[in-house]
Amino acid sequence: MDELVSTVLLKELKENKTIEVVRLMKKLSYDMACNVLFDIDEQTREILFEDFITAFKAIHSLPINFPGTSFWRGQKARARIVEKILPIMNKRREELSKGAISSTNDMLSCLLAIRDENGQPLDDDIITDNFIFLFVASHDTSATLMSLMIWKLSRDPDVYHKVLEEHTEIIKQKDGNEERLTWGEIQKMKYTWRVAQELMRTVPPLFGGFRKTLKDTSYEGYNIPKGWQVYWASCGTHMDKDIFENPQEFDPSRFETQIKPIPPFSYLPFGAGVHNCIGNEFARVETLTTIHNFVNMYEWSQLNPEEIITRQPMPYPSLGLPIKIKPRCNNMF
Repeated sequence: MDELVSTVLLKELKENKTIEVVRLMKKLSYDMACNVLFDIDEQTREILFEDFITAFKAIHSLPINFPGTSFWRGQKARARIVEKILPIMNKRREELSKGAISSTNDMLSCLLAIRDENGQPLDDDIITDNFIFLFVASHDTSATLMSLMIWKLSRDPDVYHKVLEEHTEIIKQKDGNEERLTWGEIQKMKYTWRVAQELMRTVPPLFGGFRKTLKDTSYEGYNIPKGWQVYWASCGTHMDKDIFENPQEFDPSRFETQIKPIPPFSYLPFGAGVHNCIGNEFARVETLTTIHNFVNMYEWSQLNPEEIITRQPMPYPSLGLPIKIKPRCNNMF
C-alpha cells in the first residue's frame, strides 16, 4: 500500500499545480483495490476506471432503465466491466487448476476457488456480482474518508499540525534500513485515526441503511409488521448528546479516553454486529498510509475555503476539493 500510494502521488503531482482531491482519492482507492485485493494489471484498470465511476453513481439512482438516465448508463458500464473481467476469470481459473497461483492470491481467485454444498464452483454471474460489490465496498467509502481527511486538515490548523507532528516523528524514528511503512508504524498513528473516527462520527460515509424486520415488533410506540423495511440513520446516535458529549464539537480526543463507554450499535461508520464491515481494517490502513504520505510529501492550501460537504449520495466536498499543492521542502522521501 505504501509503495503504491507514494507512486500514485508522485505520478499525479509531478509539478506544483492545482488538483482535485476527490478525483485523486477515487483514483488512489481504485488503484489500491485493483492492486492489493484483485491483482488487476495496470492496463486493464485504466480501461475500467471510468466505467466503475459510472457504475458507482448508478447504485444509488432511481432504477429507471431508460436511455440517458444514471441507471441506464450504470447498466451499460456494468456490462462492459463484466465483458473485461470474464477473460481474466478464465485465465485465473486455468492458473488455479495448474497450481500456478493459490486461492489466497487475491479476492477473485478466492471466489473462483469456492465450492458450494455440492462441491460445484460458483456460477460466473455470482462471481461477477460479488466482484463488483466488493470493488464498490472497497472504493467509494475509502475515497470519501480520505477526501474528508484532506478537507478537514485544510480547514483546521490545530488538527493539521498535530497530525503532521505525529507523522514527522514517525519518519524521524524510522530504521535507516527500512524505507517503507511498517505495521508497527501504522499502529503509532493514533491521533490521525482518532481524527478519522471523529470525522466518521460527524460526517458518516454512509448515512444509514435498510434492514428487514424478521417478526412483528414495536419501537417507541410504533408497531412494525414483519417484512417491513426499516431505515436506520447513523446521525440518530452519532449526534445524540446522551451518547456523545457536546456532539456538535469536533473532538478527536473523545476516542482516546472514554469516561463513559459508547453503547453498542451507537457508533456505526462500519455498521455493527453481524453486519459489521469486513473491510474496516483495510480502510484504516489505507487511510493512514495515504495521509502519512500526503502530509509528509506535500504542502497545500484549499482554493475554496467555504466549500461545503454535499451528499452524492456519499458525502464529498461540493466542488471536488480543488487545492494548490507543492512538494514539501524538507520531505524525507
